Amino acid sequence: MAIVSRHKTNKNFAMSGMTDIVFLLLIFFMITSTLIVPAAQNVQLPESNNQTQSNPVLVVSIGLDRTIYVDDQEYRLGELEGVLRKKLEDYGEAPTVRLNADRDLNMEEVFAFLEIAKRNRYKVILGTRPSG
Repeated sequence: MAIVSRHKTNKNFAMSGMTDIVFLLLIFFMITSTLIVPAAQNVQLPESNNQTQSNPVLVVSIGLDRTIYVDDQEYRLGELEGVLRKKLEDYGEAPTVRLNADRDLNMEEVFAFLEIAKRNRYKVILGTRPSG
């Protein structure tokens, strides 16, 4: 005589509950990962998806060897403020200057330039390359 069980187990597995949990975990980790402090991340600058469509009056370039070029002429950091004032005095209030700084450059030179721009009320655009 065969033994028959009165309680049959259901061999089907409902995936809808599992997918709900997976999506909730995915949303949770996406939200918490955006709260990470940017200084803790490895930031690769200067890359950008956004491009400013402003025509700068002057281009200032700072190379990795700390050389500063204003319109392809080399200057020292101490001369930079006087050179910028002389070149930008005819452009009215808040002329636009584009800063092309090497992405591996120490930020001291960049901050020194930004201080000069702030004192003289220049608008600064940071030169970037398209990401991708």
